[in-house]
Amino acid sequence: MFNLEDYETVEERLIKFWKDYPDGRIDTSLVEHTLQRFIVKASIYRTEVDAQAWSTGFAEETVSTRGVNATSALENCETSAIGRALANAGYASKGKRPSREEMAKVKQAEPKPFAQKLAEKITCQ
Repeated sequence: MFNLEDYETVEERLIKFWKDYPDGRIDTSLVEHTLQRFIVKASIYRTEVDAQAWSTGFAEETVSTRGVNATSALENCETSAIGRALANAGYASKGKRPSREEMAKVKQAEPKPFAQKLAEKITCQ
């Protein structure tokens, strides 16, 4: 089990980056996509004229029937890629590379222990 408070949001990382590099830039590109899946690459530049990226990050999202990926999987993917690129550039001061948004998805997907599932099943009957 983990604590979401140990992870920064992408917005928190962006605020730090723009403070340090007000002339920086962030580029994103759709690397691969199908009707159900997206892969996005984000590139971080310290200035708007830098020829090479300072850091990069990739993210993958799958369209789902619930949650943010039901309506905005591509946008969510882009945000995650930016968060990863910022972490690769050192903007993960709490020492946690994934963003809070990424870890929230993990928390939702965590399987329940068998004892908890059994207790819920007994309670519902």
